[in-house]
Amino acid sequence: MESASLQEDLAELDGLVETMHTEVRESGEIASRTDRAFHRTLHRSLGNDLLSEVLDAFWSAFHRVRAQAKGLGAAADGEELARMHAAIVEAVRAGNPEAAETAVHRHFDDIRSRLSQH
Repeated sequence: MESASLQEDLAELDGLVETMHTEVRESGEIASRTDRAFHRTLHRSLGNDLLSEVLDAFWSAFHRVRAQAKGLGAAADGEELARMHAAIVEAVRAGNPEAAETAVHRHFDDIRSRLSQH
């Protein structure tokens, strides 16, 4: 990804993380459209259409489950979820692929954990 494009994506990701924090404060949870926009922005520079389609399918299924499972992604862990997203952005900004991978794994481990409770 070229530098200008990277800076634009990072700025967009920062804005989405801030939106996540606002949504948690105002409604108790991160809106599915915001979460999906974050992951689309994060992965679009890869130019991998198949990955994008798989991620879209995952987020659609996850958010359907979340809507049906009381407490999944709600206020109790919304701020932590927003912080996890911020950690991913910071690792990308730092150009640290190992930290980015760790942050993404932590986020998906959290999702798996919450899904297994419902």
